[in-house]
Parts: sequence; structure tokens; C-alpha cells
Amino acid sequence: MIARDESLQNEVQRLQAINQELVQQIRSLQRQNQALQERLRRLLHRLFGRRSEKADPHQLLLLLEQEDQADRPQLVVPAHVHEAPDAEEPPRRSQRVQAQHPGRAPLPPDLPRERIEIHPDDLSCPCCREPMRPIGEDITEELGRQPARFYVRQYVRVKYACPRCQEGVRRPALPPRTLEKAKAGPDVIAHVLVSKYGDHLPLHRQGQIYRREGVPLDRRTLCEWVAQASWHLRPLVEQMRQDLWRSHVIQSDDTPVRYLDPTARGAAQRGYLWVYVSDQQDVLYDFRISRSRAGPTAYLAGYAGLLQVDGYAGYNEVLERPGMQQVACWAHVRRKFVEARESEPQHAAAALLSIRGLYLIEAEARERQLDPPATAAWRQQEAVPLLADLEQYLRELAREALPKSPLGQAVSYALERWAALCVYANDGQVAIDNNGAERAIRRVAVGRKNWLFAGSPAGGERAAILYSLIETCSRHGIDPQAYLTDVLRRLCTHPQHRISELTPRGWLRARQPDHQEAQA
Repeated sequence: MIARDESLQNEVQRLQAINQELVQQIRSLQRQNQALQERLRRLLHRLFGRRSEKADPHQLLLLLEQEDQADRPQLVVPAHVHEAPDAEEPPRRSQRVQAQHPGRAPLPPDLPRERIEIHPDDLSCPCCREPMRPIGEDITEELGRQPARFYVRQYVRVKYACPRCQEGVRRPALPPRTLEKAKAGPDVIAHVLVSKYGDHLPLHRQGQIYRREGVPLDRRTLCEWVAQASWHLRPLVEQMRQDLWRSHVIQSDDTPVRYLDPTARGAAQRGYLWVYVSDQQDVLYDFRISRSRAGPTAYLAGYAGLLQVDGYAGYNEVLERPGMQQVACWAHVRRKFVEARESEPQHAAAALLSIRGLYLIEAEARERQLDPPATAAWRQQEAVPLLADLEQYLRELAREALPKSPLGQAVSYALERWAALCVYANDGQVAIDNNGAERAIRRVAVGRKNWLFAGSPAGGERAAILYSLIETCSRHGIDPQAYLTDVLRRLCTHPQHRISELTPRGWLRARQPDHQEAQA
């Protein structure tokens, strides 16, 4: 009997151990299920959801009031967040309908006018049948367009000879040309470059347009023009890179770009365009066939200063060098809490409202047009106390948030980079986020939807050169068509030691006195 009881006890213990093991497996599977559901939700949101991270602050405040959080970490929302209107929130449908239409904008007055007079068919008075005379006119304007006009420049070199001895024939030399043996002038080549890398129009589509306008230009010819022009423009980008190293702070990011590898078979390979933005708004792109740390390490080899980046580990080797300091991005932190809003709405709303307070402080500094020292003083007064409260709240929240949950990942992301996130508060030249580099990536993201991939690694390098010049022109308000036309015309005769005068910023600086004299 005793032996039977012991056997039953052993069986019970064995079953209890199995039960505990099964319970642990169930909990593990539940955690995996939650993680997979969260990943599926993010993927579906990325495919079909709204990309904007804007949120109504009043809705976030309501989320904080929905649940009693007496026993949970609390964060005092800044008062100006309650009072400030949401400038980013679009007006509601009813407001848009009731708003009065501002009317059609007038057509630009500097455009040439074509006058088309329309007279009545019968000019006799309906009463006395006397001829009628004009007493006024009503003018209605509409915008017209003529197709692009191509023409041929003929360089006629007149030859001279002595009529007496019939010797010593003289013939002038051709003007210097950037692209030897090319049938196109610098204005046509500049139009091809801007159309592809500024307006995202692939070369084969440009060829179709030119054929409709009576100029047969095949894609191979256009590719040769792009290759030769980028080779001549490379020294300008190298000069911009040297100017980049003198920046106080550099913003950087990367984006994937597909390219064809002639040595590999199959689908297009995955390359990357790294972007670097200086504090003078010079934008440079660098093409690499991988996303390894070798890209930023090599490109920033001569730089020491502040580097504003996201949390990618590829920058670690650069940031470990002497003289380097990391500046983190508050937009990436905000994005993490936006993703956590579905699972932990109250805590995510509290963090988002606090981050919104930081951005409202920046908006007021821009509205006041503060210089860098005044901006730093304003941040010390307004932003530093808010940062201290937010840090305390996040550290308390880290004790109870699950590490693998979206909220736990958002909190961990912020606290691991907290020192780098607070650098901007002490330096008026540093932006609160890395959106300057992300705006530069947008041009590439729109373009690759049209041209799909680069034809080779060399094609990716050419794209980096031309994107650098065109995006920098955009940042400085320069017409890239006018800039590239002038630079391609002057490049082959311009002294090498004055190459900085042909960079977009140098080109604009050289023309500012002319603009001032013209305005005077």
C-alpha cells in the first residue's frame, strides 16, 4: 500500500512538472504570438496605413484621462501643449466646405501676352441701325503653351588667306566644349540631367519625348552624355566634400537603391545611397554596394565634429574616433512611440505630448527668428526642464514595460541615446531631429519609383554626383537648369584652384552682388 502511494506521488510530481513545462510553453507561445501580431500590424500599416505621424493633441490628452494611473508612472504634460493649437492638424471636412474660396490666382505678369480680339458679328444698333463704336473691353486670360523649341547652333569658322602669296591660311579654333564630339550644347545636356535626377524622368522616356518633338535621340546617346557630364562635374562634388568636413554638425542617413551587377546573374542587386547634409545646407550623396560601416567611415575620414544620425550601428566606428560626438534624432524617438500607441495608448500618449512640447519650443524659436546663441539660451530655459521630466518618466516606465513590447522598445531606444538626444539643447546650431537628411532621401525615393534601378555600380556613382548638385541647388533656391548650363559651359576653361566658385553655394555667392546692383 505504501509503495502504491509513493508511486502515485511520483506520478503526480511528474505530471505537475509536465504541467509547469506546458504552462511555460504556452506563455512563450503567447508572447511569440503577440510579437508576430505586432509585426503583422506594423507591416499592414506600412502597406496600407497612413504614413503621417501627426496626431491631434486633444485626442492624446483624452487617452491620458481614460484610465486611472494612480499606481503607474505619471508625466506632467507642459501647459503650452494644452494651450497651443495643432498647426499640423488639417481642417475638418465641414470647415473646408464652409471656407470661402480665395479665387483663382492671376497668371504671372512677366509672361508674354498674345492678344486675340473678338468682335460682335453685327455692329449695327438694334434701335436706330447706326454703326456702333467700342466703349471698353473685357479681358479673360488663359494659359497657353508652345512645345520646346530645338534649334541648331552653327559655329562658322571663317578662313582667311593672303590674296597675293596664297599662303598662311588662318582658321580660328572652336570655342571650348565640355563634352567633345557631342551633338548637344550645355543647355541640352543640363536639361537631360535635370529631367532625370531632378524631375525623375528616365532616359528612355526622354527619348520618346524628343522624338515627338522631331529630334531623334536614342537612350544610348543620352547615357553617354550623362556619363561624360558626371565625370566632368565630379571635381565640384569633391570640393563640396572638403567643405563638408568644415561643418560644425553633419546630418546623415541612407536609403536602398537597386543596381545591375554585370558580373552577377539574376535580379538586380541591393545598393545604398548615403546622404550627408552640412550646416551650410550642402547635400552630398555617396553610393555604396552595401550598408556596412565602411561607407560612412571612409566618407567622413577627414571630419571631426557633431554627427546627427539615427540609431544604426554602422556609424559606431565613426563616432568612436577622437573629436566625434553623436547627436540623436527626436523624430525617430517619436516614431517609436507612435508605433507603441496601439498597445499602450496612455503611456505612449504621455510621451508623444511631451515630445510635442519640445517641437513647439522649436517652432517658437523659428517664429522669433532667433540666432544660434539665442536659440541655445531659449532651449535652456524652456526645453531642459521638460527633458528632465521626460527622462524621469521614461526611467520609471522602463521598470514595468515589457522589454520586447513596442512600448518597452520605444523607452529603451530613447534611454540608450538620452545623452545624444539632449545635445541639441546646448547648441543652437544643431537641429532637434535628422529630418534634413530624410528630406534629401525623399528625392531618391521618388526617383527610384520611375527609373527602378541603376544600370551598374558606376551608374550609382553618377547618380550620387548629380543628385548632390541638384539637391544642393534646391536647398539654396538655385535653378538647377541655369546652374548646370553655366557650369558645363565654363568648366573646361575654369582654373582648378578656383573650383570652389563653381559649386552651387560658390556660384550663388558670386552672383549675389549682381543681383544687388540690379535691384538698386
